Amino acid sequence: MHSIRLRGPWQYTPIATTRWTADGQSQETGTTVPEPGKMKIPCDWSDTLGANFHGKVLFQRYFHQPTGLADGDVVRIRIEQVNALADVFLNHEAIGCVAAKSGSVAFDIEDKLEPRNLLEIIVDFPALDDQSDALTTITEVAGGITGEVQLEILAQDSDE
Repeated sequence: MHSIRLRGPWQYTPIATTRWTADGQSQETGTTVPEPGKMKIPCDWSDTLGANFHGKVLFQRYFHQPTGLADGDVVRIRIEQVNALADVFLNHEAIGCVAAKSGSVAFDIEDKLEPRNLLEIIVDFPALDDQSDALTTITEVAGGITGEVQLEILAQDSDE
């Protein structure tokens, strides 16, 4: 298996502030958010958005289709960790969801690759209060893509 890390820079755009409701849903509470910018991944957003920011942030990064792919090769996007929830899109098509409690997750993308690709991850780190339903988060860390994001290429003749 060959891995390509997608570290950065990533463009980030805060979308809204959110809170976790009693029925286990993320609810938008406002649209006054910090300015967009760039950050290297993996990291939490405490250095750029502040440790107390709770909300949805769109992360975007372009990458080129890996060269030398053969029919039958498997190409995956692997996301090691997010805090707390994330929806993942490739070229504006939803490919899956990730949660802090799920840990590392991979999505097969070989049939969705284009010469130039846009990976988008919308991370939601909602505020919790005494009325909130249970939500698994990584304690002592702000929201964000807190683990590696990588392309994995598994050759068709590999035993991995």
